Amino acid sequence: MDEELERLARLAIEYRDTGCSIVEIAELMLEKHPTFRETPFNMAQVLRSAFGLSVHDLQYINAWVQGEISREILEERLQIDN
Repeated sequence: MDEELERLARLAIEYRDTGCSIVEIAELMLEKHPTFRETPFNMAQVLRSAFGLSVHDLQYINAWVQGEISREILEERLQIDN
């Protein structure tokens, strides 16, 4: 993982420490880094590095970024898996 993605992973951990959910952090990342919409794998890599997410969790995040599932479904899936 490159330095920028590592920095974002550390930032994601800081957000989680303030009480943000993984979904809220993903939303913040998309807001601050819109290029993640074009490269959802990079955002998934950041979140996996920060939170040790499973491959299934990453698939759900990618599906959400691409508009295939709603935020509500993403939240449900991540709560079941985590």
